Amino acid sequence: MTITASDGVQLVGHYYERKKNAPVIIFFHGFWSDCYTNSVPIYRITEEKEWNLLLVNLRAHNESGGDVSTLGVLERYDCRDWANWVDFEFGEQVPIFLMGISMGGAVAVMSSDLELPESVCGIIDDAGFTSPLEMIKIGSKEKLRFELLTDLFARIVNAGTKIWGGFDLKEANACAAVSKTSVPVLIIHGDKDKKAPVSMAYKIYNSCKSERELYIVSGAEHTGCYRTDPEKYKMIVSEFIEKHIPQ
Repeated sequence: MTITASDGVQLVGHYYERKKNAPVIIFFHGFWSDCYTNSVPIYRITEEKEWNLLLVNLRAHNESGGDVSTLGVLERYDCRDWANWVDFEFGEQVPIFLMGISMGGAVAVMSSDLELPESVCGIIDDAGFTSPLEMIKIGSKEKLRFELLTDLFARIVNAGTKIWGGFDLKEANACAAVSKTSVPVLIIHGDKDKKAPVSMAYKIYNSCKSERELYIVSGAEHTGCYRTDPEKYKMIVSEFIEKHIPQ
């Protein structure tokens, strides 16, 4: 299925219907990935529970339109647009849960302070980051070493995105978003994550003003929480969703 984003970009998703009026989980993948990569856990969970699943291709990825990934700046609005589409298509009585992994997890969380449909009952963030600027700093630290240089590099990159891309990376901030949300949030993260350090999970969790849960997986690297302990992962995600389905 295809929707038109608020800025006119065509976005593509794949919908798996298991049961009418059952919850719909909208899943967002990571950077340089696609809607099928890392979606096996939520696919299996929704299949077992007979919940419906929408796998989304983020803008500038695979079948979706858009010239460039904005690392959450515009994707958070796309997340809202998908939620609005599900709400309109299936009715406000159908519970919606937003879930993502890596950048997709960050996108889901970053959308939390937007005007989401009331049918959005929860957000699940697996290995998401706090902000694209922080990720740029972490990625450049090994070569630049000094914090002053990584800060300068991040500012230069952001200046470039504003000039040539037309977007400001400072606008995408997971901690700022969850500090203004009322939507329940589940944060999942591996304590051996070197790409998005586990400290980011704690920052998002501590900034969150809504009902929140934190699940840290011992020994798990980036996007490896399910592989490390699949049964516990499925239990945590399933219980969070079941807890927040309106009775």
